Amino acid sequence: MVPASASTSAGSVTFNVKNTGPKDAHEMVVIKTDLAPEALPTKADGSIDEEGAGVTAMGEVEEVAVGTSKTVTIDLAPGKYVLVCNVVDGDEIHYKLGMRTAFEVLP
Repeated sequence: MVPASASTSAGSVTFNVKNTGPKDAHEMVVIKTDLAPEALPTKADGSIDEEGAGVTAMGEVEEVAVGTSKTVTIDLAPGKYVLVCNVVDGDEIHYKLGMRTAFEVLP
């Protein structure tokens, strides 16, 4: 998961999410948190607990198939965020495979 920029200005933010593969569908969840990307609370299956302590899920793009793109616009306040793929496909836990990155919204 690599955003075009590691930060943006507060307000309406449009994310253009493209799945370049190689084989799995992905998603992108925008989480407001002061936690480090690797320290988010997880469920028993290893996925992010989007209702866990210290995190607020702000919005997401679901089920982006390989070779396709989807767009979402979310109103974001200044602060720290994490962009994460929260897909669990059998024993492949995308969050645990490193599909996460810090993102900052500036005033």
